[in-house]
This record gives sequence, structure tokens and C-alpha cells, in this order.
Amino acid sequence: MIEVNNKLLEWREFYGYKQRQVAEAIGVNRATYANYECGRRTPDIDGLVKLARFYRISLNELVGCNTSGADNLVLLPRDRQLLEHFHQLSDTKQKACLAHIKLDVELELEFRDKE
Repeated sequence: MIEVNNKLLEWREFYGYKQRQVAEAIGVNRATYANYECGRRTPDIDGLVKLARFYRISLNELVGCNTSGADNLVLLPRDRQLLEHFHQLSDTKQKACLAHIKLDVELELEFRDKE
């Protein structure tokens, strides 16, 4: 499991928030929130729930907990962004993107095998 402090920093930076903004949103002072991010303190369950709601993610996503199964897949912010952009494309463009990615992966794997 990824440590909560790393996930908090990752989510905050992804959305471009300042520590002060997140702290105000969850009802703690900035120093307390800064301690969450640097790992000196861990939010209690109420704080974790507020943070998950603030970022509109599940508690599992927030703390990096991934139980088995595709329904419990944890997406990193960049993965979520990629999917959001992908779903804005037409079906034709989605198919073209998938074909391009598949080709790139195959070429990458071939290149790695030759090294």
C-alpha cells in the first residue's frame, strides 16, 4: 500500500491546489495538512473521508489500497486524466489511438528484447 502522505501530495499537485486550500476545505490548519503530506501525521478517518470527498475519489484510491479485482482498480491522476481525454474522442479516434498504442508497445518490447 502506498503511504497516505505520498497520495495526498500527488492528488494536490495534480489538481494544482495549495496546501492552504486543501486544509481549509477539510477544516484543518495548513501546518496540520503539511504534516499529513510529509508523513509526520496521518489524518484520522474523518479527515480521510473529507479528503476523498474533496478530490471526488474513493477512500481506497486516496490511500492507495487496491484489493483484487478490476472493480477495485486504483487510478493515478495521470491515468484518470488519460481516460477522461480518451472518452471525449469519437469511436473511430479511440480505435485509432488503441491501435497506435498497441503498435508502440510492441515496438518498445522488441527494442527492450534486443538490448
